Amino acid sequence: MRKLNVFNQAGLIEDRLKNKLATPVAIFRGSAKANLASTANTMIGEQIVVEMPNSHWEGSEGYHNLWAEIGALQKKAKAEMATNAAQAPSPATLQELVQKYFIDIARRAQESPDLTSMIATEVTDFEFPETVNVRNLLDYVGKMEVISGTNDSVPLIEQNFGNVDTFGLEILGIGWKDSLKNMLYNTLHTLEKVNRAVVAADTDARNARTVGVIVGATYVASQKQAADTTANATYDAKMYNTMRKAIKLIRGLKDPLTKSKIAVPSLSLLVNSADSWDIERVINGQLGSGNGTVGGSNLASLPIDNIIEYDHGITHGKTWGKKILNFPGVEQGKAYLFVPRETFLVANKRPITMETGNGETLQLSTEERAWYRVQGEWYKDFLGSSYPSTTIGAGYGYVIEITLPTEE
Repeated sequence: MRKLNVFNQAGLIEDRLKNKLATPVAIFRGSAKANLASTANTMIGEQIVVEMPNSHWEGSEGYHNLWAEIGALQKKAKAEMATNAAQAPSPATLQELVQKYFIDIARRAQESPDLTSMIATEVTDFEFPETVNVRNLLDYVGKMEVISGTNDSVPLIEQNFGNVDTFGLEILGIGWKDSLKNMLYNTLHTLEKVNRAVVAADTDARNARTVGVIVGATYVASQKQAADTTANATYDAKMYNTMRKAIKLIRGLKDPLTKSKIAVPSLSLLVNSADSWDIERVINGQLGSGNGTVGGSNLASLPIDNIIEYDHGITHGKTWGKKILNFPGVEQGKAYLFVPRETFLVANKRPITMETGNGETLQLSTEERAWYRVQGEWYKDFLGSSYPSTTIGAGYGYVIEITLPTEE
């Protein structure tokens, strides 16, 4: 019997710990706009790797040690300015301070409900152009053929030249009236609150560009599974039948490029947490024992590997200025069955970082700072027939929308 994984925030953290998640941390020189356009690696100093040693960062030994180090670096930087108030602290001190600051961001992000990697294949390249060719992210293709071995040519591996699509990278940013000077003089508590807000905003933005694509799409009939309405069947039986039909439906879809049936190495189900338990019970299977329409049937476990819960974003419904933030998730009574990481691509050019101005080194500055990342997404084949303005016709894609049965 295959193991069903249920991913809510606690499940995500447990999975990341089990798989020994580690996050690269890098700082880049130049503005966000310059980093979007540049095809050069503008990283400052060496990239470091932040490991995830425990399930709760705030209050841990590592957390207290890191913020003690940040406080010590603040004092050191102030001492370096003591003889000349107009003189910036040494670049080495400021670089170490900002790097420590980023370690806290990375650890908080490791515990955030960012679902990007559960849905898409992520490719990170600091030298991506502003417009990315999809064929450069897809797997290469080759064929082994018989050769004589006497200096004859061998068949070559080729890129996926049949795909000529491109997509653009974008800057996702959030600002705070901060400067490196403020980093020296603000209380550690203030800096922590800023970091917490940055991670929440970044997580919501990332999920909006993956989960948001799935729940926001308008699905054509060939990618919609209605709730089972078998007469006199129990709620569990209807749920089981709905999921069984959904699996058959998605396995019948075709790939937009090859025109053959899609490969289904695994299946994930995106749900509202209110429906999660009801779905989990039937996916694990049950033995029917004579309730009319399913009596005597061996209801084996269903081939769904992951249930992913997403009700809404972290900041959904919160007030930001004069706006109420809106990061909707899966509506109760709906679910989305999809093939993860096959044709949903996310290109990362810059992980979450901070604009440091145009200087060549980290210098003390009074200008405002912006947190940002640079990424782009391609999901044309993933949505298939439900992709906006597509002309490929019905029956293509890697995702379907399911309407769940109701309990009377």
